[in-house]
Amino acid sequence: MKVLNDITEALDKKQHCVSLFIDLSKAFDTVDHAILRQRLSSVGLSEHAVAWFANNLSGRTQCTQFDGLMSVQLSVCNGVPQGSVLGPLLFTIYINNLEKNVQNAQLHFYADDIVIYCCASSLTKALQNLQNDFYTVQHTLCQLKLILNTDKTKLMVFSKARNFSPILTCQGIEIETVTSYKYLGILIDDGLSFKLHIQQLTKEFKLKLGFYFRSKDCFSFEARRRLVSATFMPLLDYGVILYMNASAQCLRSIDTLYHGTLRFILNCKTLTHHCTLYTRVVWPSLVTRRLSHWYTFIYKAILHLLPIYLGIFIVQKCGGYSLRSLDFILLTVPNVRTEFGKRAFMYSAPSSWNALQNTFKLLELVPIGIFKSLMNDLETDSLTCQCF
Repeated sequence: MKVLNDITEALDKKQHCVSLFIDLSKAFDTVDHAILRQRLSSVGLSEHAVAWFANNLSGRTQCTQFDGLMSVQLSVCNGVPQGSVLGPLLFTIYINNLEKNVQNAQLHFYADDIVIYCCASSLTKALQNLQNDFYTVQHTLCQLKLILNTDKTKLMVFSKARNFSPILTCQGIEIETVTSYKYLGILIDDGLSFKLHIQQLTKEFKLKLGFYFRSKDCFSFEARRRLVSATFMPLLDYGVILYMNASAQCLRSIDTLYHGTLRFILNCKTLTHHCTLYTRVVWPSLVTRRLSHWYTFIYKAILHLLPIYLGIFIVQKCGGYSLRSLDFILLTVPNVRTEFGKRAFMYSAPSSWNALQNTFKLLELVPIGIFKSLMNDLETDSLTCQCF
């Protein structure tokens, strides 16, 4: 969300933005235990806690088993275990100083998924700043004994200009420029249209929907409902607040497949009206569902339950006049230049919240559980057909 907000804000200001999606070779397996212990101490862990982690990572062995045969066990001197709860956390602490000495670019990462991006008034300046800071990041990676995967590291340019100098590694290898890249499960394109992401989702959903209908006679109504809830809806909800502003045509393709899953649950005819589907399954439309996720996300930011780099965009409005409407909790909406700029979190979050307050009219903050109950009530009210 922070990365997309910064890029959208820059483009709204007629700036150019470039981003580098960094991939590391065997990132978790190359963590140096001695450096990790130093990093754990530097973030404030006690000697006893550091010793516990050191003991937990020491004495590990690995072997290969195939066709009933097992190789000799070898000691594992580096790395943190993958697939564990602590693995990503330890790796994050390990590379937490990666942005040290980065001057002009911004760096964002989740475990080993790293993106470094830079915005400037000209594309040449943005690329030069990114190149300089990329050199700095490479030196830090070298100190951490992490290996840059140049084949999978990609450059994306958010600009109409297409003639520009390449980004190089310290070894002089040119980084490939792409027009789309999957970052944290979201397929980002250089126009921030999310059209490719929605097309990919549509393909996955069609395969699932085909499986559902081929096996519908094997399940009861409640089993079909639970099947869709467990295997379809989580994929639908993931990242929805990022692509919810895509074009209506793109979103309509997902709506159509969603209606298909509701018909599968109800085992009803194709021509059954979608409002009837919502009412009988007691699930809201995707428009309502997206807004529910979006409002809940905003409210978490208001409650300071989100990272501070998002919380800084949430500023409560202070009225200078005695108006009843200003008794409600309203947020300050910054100025933007274009309709595209309104997609940025810094604008869309406070703007959406103020619109919601026309309905909720909250005078004080309530616990997140109560707010979710209010959203559930709003979803229930939306089940009434309003098409006619």
